Amino acid sequence: MTFEIAPIVEGHGDVAALPVLLRRLAPELHVKRPVRFPRSRLLIDEHLNRAARIAASNISMSGAVLLMIDADEDCAARLGPQLEQRLARLLPQTMCRVVLPVKEFEAWIVGGDSEFDIEDADCTGDLKGLIRERRGEYSEAVDQPRLIANARIELLARRSRSFRRLQAVVREFQQAASIESQTP
Repeated sequence: MTFEIAPIVEGHGDVAALPVLLRRLAPELHVKRPVRFPRSRLLIDEHLNRAARIAASNISMSGAVLLMIDADEDCAARLGPQLEQRLARLLPQTMCRVVLPVKEFEAWIVGGDSEFDIEDADCTGDLKGLIRERRGEYSEAVDQPRLIANARIELLARRSRSFRRLQAVVREFQQAASIESQTP
């Protein structure tokens, strides 16, 4: 049985980049095409409910819904569990997890690139500006998938607590998939 991850994301770049990253972390899991809603809408119950139902409907047999939005100025340690509880109430039969890159997805790009001499990717300032400064032009939709595909996972894990959260969630998915495959 194939375990499927049905992501919900906020940005155009995330639609292509998150599946690339998830496949690098767990190639045995099947990643569905992400459902995209603007972050501002995903914080409103009505829109979060709609996005969650669409994502869950993409799971054919067994799997999980993964919501990934940028923490921006919110505290990820507070907002993440709140969103996860809302998803769990909405989809009680489906595993739901939330991961919030601090401050934004670009923290993971910068954190996994040894050209950027930073200790804590989650506390770095203007990340898009840093990428533009180093690489020239930067377009999320075009560059995020390519840059995250080249990120050094070990380096990124050392530099980003929010990325370590994603790794932990992926391990949960792998364990669930393992249990599912053993069930007759």
